[in-house]
Amino acid sequence: MDPITEQALALLRRDGRSSFSDLARRLDTTRANIARRIGPLLDSGQLRVVAAIHPRLLGLDVLAHVSIRAEGDVAALAGAVAELDSPVFVSEVSGSYQIIAELHTADLSGLHRDIRHLRALPGVLEVQVLLYERMLKSFFLGEEPGLAAPTLDEIDLQIMEELQEDGRLGFADLGERVGLSLSSCRSRVNRLIESGAMQIGAIMQRSDDTTSGLPFGFGFHLTGDDGELVALLRAHPGCEFVARTVGRFDLVATVSFPSLGEFNAFLAGARGLAGVRVAEQWLHVRIRQERYQYSLHRIRNGGLSRAS
Repeated sequence: MDPITEQALALLRRDGRSSFSDLARRLDTTRANIARRIGPLLDSGQLRVVAAIHPRLLGLDVLAHVSIRAEGDVAALAGAVAELDSPVFVSEVSGSYQIIAELHTADLSGLHRDIRHLRALPGVLEVQVLLYERMLKSFFLGEEPGLAAPTLDEIDLQIMEELQEDGRLGFADLGERVGLSLSSCRSRVNRLIESGAMQIGAIMQRSDDTTSGLPFGFGFHLTGDDGELVALLRAHPGCEFVARTVGRFDLVATVSFPSLGEFNAFLAGARGLAGVRVAEQWLHVRIRQERYQYSLHRIRNGGLSRAS
């Protein structure tokens, strides 16, 4: 993958509604150059732009990172993990553990129940759990939302449902579907994004083709402040995920690299920071599930304030 495509994809991960003209201006190239690279990816479905709803709006208050040591048919086991309701991410990985998963549950009792289920699955030797103290960067989860579920009305929910299917749907078409004018629809979408209730970003269809990048996971032990490390992670165009955690690591992250050379350079830079120890790295060799869409029935069932 060439550098312009990589940079355009990094920008679309942060703002999936950026136009080709916007991307061209930010990358100092032409719109045609961007369209030639990104258009076919969108048309083929290899690249999707979708809306993600903040889990806390849905009552999913406990977020956890799970590492599974396993034997036997790891692919079958990863499939069994993905069948649970709580995993939003499941991946087969290299390293000390064979499967990494991210679970979202309503409470600790729900997490306890699912961890017991995982430990009972055939082939599972060990399950390590990290609780997320704070998510610093993720497609699923940004800053804490400025809107509470009761402040969202039925039109907000309809907008989010439409954008979960197609995050690049135009304001005119979206407004027609939910019964709003173009300007009112734009205002609603901007409000949902700016409040943190919803994010819209691009996701690549993962495959065994390494030309789409090498996604590495990191677990860090820290003996000091994490500010420099977080800044280093966020500055990398391939950074997908950063969270402060409670458990065997102080910080976990996922960063995608175009080559092993870039991975080694980043790792050296991280190790060179004062107060940072890199405890573990793993390669996501086969990502089995990335679930960005949630049913909004939790908000509906909790009651809505109706638009006047």
